[in-house]
Amino acid sequence: MDLALDHIVHFVHRAPAEATEQFRAKGYHAVAGGRHAMWGTWNSLSYFGLTYVEFLAVERQALAKESENPLIRQLVADQKRGEGLGQIALRTRQMDEWANRLRQTGLKVTGPVAGSRMREDGSTIRWRMLFLDDPDSALQPPFLIEWEESDEERVKDLTSRGVIAPHANGAKSIQSVCYAVSDLEEAVGRWQLWFGWESSEVFTDEQLGAKCRQLEILGSSITLCQPVGSGQASNALQARGERPFAVKVCTESKEAQDVVLGGMYTLLPC
Repeated sequence: MDLALDHIVHFVHRAPAEATEQFRAKGYHAVAGGRHAMWGTWNSLSYFGLTYVEFLAVERQALAKESENPLIRQLVADQKRGEGLGQIALRTRQMDEWANRLRQTGLKVTGPVAGSRMREDGSTIRWRMLFLDDPDSALQPPFLIEWEESDEERVKDLTSRGVIAPHANGAKSIQSVCYAVSDLEEAVGRWQLWFGWESSEVFTDEQLGAKCRQLEILGSSITLCQPVGSGQASNALQARGERPFAVKVCTESKEAQDVVLGGMYTLLPC
């Protein structure tokens, strides 16, 4: 059963339009998203093919605090940690099969949970989500998402709307999402148990100040990073815990690194 990186959730504590402007200033194409009326949240988006970054914020605090959606509960709880990357979603067309498999690994499974969002033009998009929790670990599993429309329908629609469009800085695709972890081998073992992915050998990422192992998924990868001394991975782990903290982006132009609202985005020629 295939899984693909669907999107990276970047928690912000401001109007998503402000996050859009800051991302555009770094050369990324970004657009307004819409509102999740049932959860009291709103967002803006930056697409790389069908994979995207979602800048997610609380719009109605009282409603968000009452939400039973685990992602919204995390967004509210993480406000004290400041802005930064908070979660990732994996895309599937086999949600129910994955729910059964993941329960067998010992994960607590919530859902599928129905979701929807009203766009600024008044149209509505719909999806289902599957939330995961590991009672035996501090690690935070990603959640799964299954869109109502097919990939082909979504690409056509999003391109026609100008949501999927070229990035001025030459960015092409998400190469990897980096997680800060306290114990690399334990983290790799957990992720392999959950999803059955193969792992690379250990390598050192000098830029992040970490020893890492990479898990390949369809069209991208997850890189688990244990800090070695001080550095970016160590800072992220101390500030935000075992969370995604950096995104590596494939580009046709020069290398660059930017910190945008607590999240690190690195352009790498490929």
